[in-house]
Amino acid sequence: MIVFYITGTSSGIGKALAEEALKIEDSLVYGFSRTNTIQNNRFKHTAVDLSDLAKVKQLYFEKHEDAYKVVLINNAGTIGDVKPLSRLSDNTLIDVFNLNSICPAILSSKILKAYEGIDLSLVIVNISSGAGRHPIESWAPYCASKAAIDMFSQVVQAENGYDSKRIKVFSIAPGIVDTKMQETLRGSQPEDFPDLSKFIEYKKKGQLLTAEVVARKILEVVEKPEIHQNVLLDVRHL
Repeated sequence: MIVFYITGTSSGIGKALAEEALKIEDSLVYGFSRTNTIQNNRFKHTAVDLSDLAKVKQLYFEKHEDAYKVVLINNAGTIGDVKPLSRLSDNTLIDVFNLNSICPAILSSKILKAYEGIDLSLVIVNISSGAGRHPIESWAPYCASKAAIDMFSQVVQAENGYDSKRIKVFSIAPGIVDTKMQETLRGSQPEDFPDLSKFIEYKKKGQLLTAEVVARKILEVVEKPEIHQNVLLDVRHL
């Protein structure tokens, strides 16, 4: 049996990941999100606001000692308000870092503890962003929180050995995907977001990847984690 724990399964990449994972015959999928529309007897949903760290701290992972592989995909994320830093509220900054950086860190720690000493393959996938590797104006908390998850992932892999066959950690940038985040970006104001016209053009020219394509690429990494030597990956180069 392969067990998946996936955050942000209400829509976008997270929902596509859960639906693709359920196509695997011997899979069991746990979804963590505020809402749910997936109906499958192998899908178990937990309703939770993952930006509420008090709630995140209460989450736990059931031990499945009969599993041959356990996968945590920290997908839930938010871009927050698309504005220069001086126009952002304190709460926006806190919410973005809580969901994009601190929540994945807590859940990664929890799953490592839960499956410590159990003979199986443990794969942690953190959904990062090219924005964590290249600065974009008006995305300060998003860029910084994704850069944080990149470094976090590298440190966790280093702690468990880069040549580990049991524990593999990845931080994967999904590319430009047709999700609600892109809708948010296209709805921002030109005075707040200098690159607005570029993102409108991505949609007009059909340059956005679908969530389903991205999900399948990520699950290919999960299927054969041992062939990837780098922690930082990009869907567009897989």
